[in-house]
Amino acid sequence: MLPLRECVLQTPGYVPGEQPLTNDYIKLNTNENPYPPPPEIFEALQVELSKVRLYPDPVSTQLRKAAARVFGVNIENLIAGNGSDDILNIAIRTFVNPGEAIAFLDLTYSLYDTLAKIHGASVIEIPTNENFELGEPIICPKAKLIFIASPNPPVGKHVNREYLEKTCANATAIVVIDEAYVDFSQENHLDFLQKYENVIITRTMSKSYSLAGMRVGFGIASQPLIEQMNKVRDSYNLNRMSQAIATAAFESHTYFQNIWQKVCQTRNRLLLSLRDLDFFVFDSESNFVLASPQWISAAELYSQLKERKILVRYFKHPRISNYVRISIGTDEEIDRALEAITEIKTQ
Repeated sequence: MLPLRECVLQTPGYVPGEQPLTNDYIKLNTNENPYPPPPEIFEALQVELSKVRLYPDPVSTQLRKAAARVFGVNIENLIAGNGSDDILNIAIRTFVNPGEAIAFLDLTYSLYDTLAKIHGASVIEIPTNENFELGEPIICPKAKLIFIASPNPPVGKHVNREYLEKTCANATAIVVIDEAYVDFSQENHLDFLQKYENVIITRTMSKSYSLAGMRVGFGIASQPLIEQMNKVRDSYNLNRMSQAIATAAFESHTYFQNIWQKVCQTRNRLLLSLRDLDFFVFDSESNFVLASPQWISAAELYSQLKERKILVRYFKHPRISNYVRISIGTDEEIDRALEAITEIKTQ
């Protein structure tokens, strides 16, 4: 018998969305940005390629400076990570002892559960209503850490702002507000950082900045919290190439703002089109929609779309077993998906 930790043996691994090995699929399953970053940001790689024998800047100084300008915070309030998932892991390792509790919503990003259990933490799931919304502020004195994604997957809507603020104000725990999809909405929670010392906001460049393959994320918090998290962060957690490209991407902020607007317009068109095709679809403030076909099972729709080389995300979770999550692609990709759905519906 291998000497494995019991909490690891008992925890199912996180299952990411399918990444096909061929390029003939329309990928609408992992919430990637359908549009590439501007080509000029890759010029930043040329200098770094000649330095690959050297370790990268361990604290991502230039990247954090660029991020600080965009987010409107001080560099001391930022920690950079290998995607925002790295920041989530750092937060758990910094603030939670094995055996202590981590709380999050039912339903939300499933990685929270996996990270908590692998750490040996206990889990508290906060109930949401039939629309997957928080019905009141979270009162959870046993939790050492509370994860709240806003917009919250898989629905893609913001958590009620009043309830979220009261949660932060009353919590003895650290509250991590995961803003992975915030650039596709009209609000954020950066102002909470001025009011509550127990708040950490996470951001990623995987979605809105078209850099999912580079794995760049941030934690934004008070300087005392960032100082403690830096003790836990791996020494060189962000490679030289990722730092260079991400820094250049922030300098192209206006380009990306135009892309976000285009994604939102396509999202709204998809939402209306799916409703016309007899889907129940939640409103969304992210780069995906959660939709339930009223004329076929979601599992069957997923399978038939995959046969047509179109990938959407199907979850077996009992609360959303008749829903698919559809990432926002280009207008052409969404047109192809809608044509395929229409064909399936009328066959």
